[in-house]
Amino acid sequence: MAPITSRIRKAATAPGYPAAQKAATQPVVPEAPSAALPVARAPRPILEVADSQSGLIALLKVEADARSASSKRDLTFLIANETRKLCRARQVFVLTWRRGKLEAEAVSSLAAVDRSAPLIVWIEKLASEAAAGLGSTAAKMASEAIALDPVRAGDVDPSAQAYPFRNLQMLPLRHRDGEMLGAIVLAREIPWAEQDMAIAHRLTASFGHAWSALLSTRRQSPWSRISRGHAVVGAAVLMALAFVPVPLSALAPAEVVARGASVVAAPIDGVIDAVVVEPNQQVQAGDVLVRLADITLKNRYEVAEREVTVADARLKQVTQLAFSDPRGMHELGIVRAELALKIAERNFARDMLGHTVISASRGGIAVFSDKRELTGKPVAVGERILEVADPSLLELRIDLPVADAITLRAGAKVAAFLDSDPLRPYAANVERSDYKARPGEGDVASFRVIAALADDGRALPRLGVRGTAQIYGDQVPLGFYLFRRPIAAARQWTGL
Repeated sequence: MAPITSRIRKAATAPGYPAAQKAATQPVVPEAPSAALPVARAPRPILEVADSQSGLIALLKVEADARSASSKRDLTFLIANETRKLCRARQVFVLTWRRGKLEAEAVSSLAAVDRSAPLIVWIEKLASEAAAGLGSTAAKMASEAIALDPVRAGDVDPSAQAYPFRNLQMLPLRHRDGEMLGAIVLAREIPWAEQDMAIAHRLTASFGHAWSALLSTRRQSPWSRISRGHAVVGAAVLMALAFVPVPLSALAPAEVVARGASVVAAPIDGVIDAVVVEPNQQVQAGDVLVRLADITLKNRYEVAEREVTVADARLKQVTQLAFSDPRGMHELGIVRAELALKIAERNFARDMLGHTVISASRGGIAVFSDKRELTGKPVAVGERILEVADPSLLELRIDLPVADAITLRAGAKVAAFLDSDPLRPYAANVERSDYKARPGEGDVASFRVIAALADDGRALPRLGVRGTAQIYGDQVPLGFYLFRRPIAAARQWTGL
């Protein structure tokens, strides 16, 4: 440490050292006060190294910060801002070597670099040309500064003519094996002194070492420590595992539904006037479930009843007339036919009026969503209104997407992970599946699969519970199981 301290102290007292910096390294001795003039004090320099000891401390602190940088971005930001203070540069550019040229990575006093700016483009061009000119002497000049000539570039680039800091020095940053990592470009308006370049070279060596350490950490990986023999054995084991047979499975949304539920449909065209039962209410056979609006049908039945009365009275009149008038005998048959027609119309109106009350044909629970959604809804003949299901007869309805479709056979195993009890799956077996896909929830084309819940002694799940079902198919190699989707996508893309 003694040579570094003496070197910095010698640089601070050199003849070419600026007056302000030299004054900062020497004690100030005030003159005797005068009665006519006030005592003048020497100005204190700002952001300058006060003496050799403080300069050494600042240099060591920057080197320590460079070694503790956790990323390349932090290191380049440190280089751009701390180098300017120690080397008395007005602006510092940090460039990275990429694809055979230098690209700006950080600039002092800037949070981000716009590489499309004219000044940045000019600096990159000037530094890249200088780095390309090193040629075979790159390793020898690893620690030497390269003076950049802004005048030559200024002939074709107007940015050089307007840039005030004409003295440019480029210091290459290199890996420990001599590979070019980047460069530091120092700029200021006055020529560079030997003491400033001495500090710059020291910092450049430290920054290059820190940059190399970051790259070495990133390049190290567990695979680099594996020998070729171990890699071959590992590859062989993986290939062997790829042929291990495993059951092909697929996941699909599932819902617990009733088996053989009785569908309550509209017997006539009409409007639902009231739903008598509540959702999931227990009902018995013959209980009233739904009432349809009956005003029109009731009036039609009453009119038909009156028409039957009129036809019956006319029949009696014609019958009495037939005993005394031969014309009555001719009208008797017509009147009887009219009476029969009116009776048929009355019976039809009575039957239609009776269909406005819909009753349960079997016992169970009423399965529908909400009474308010059904009340006032117009329905057509045969339209489903609700269901009456037996809660002890349940099955699993699975919507298997086409993208996950696998070969299913009757009796295939199913594990149902219901949302109400996801940690204990229910066992089931496939009974049947649709041969044609149809749009399901979310307009996803799916195959409808029905599975019967196995009797494992557990309480049956509640009707309507949803979850996810895992369906198991045929045995396939493990490699096909893992890469089934990529293989299918590749076949669709290539057409093979």
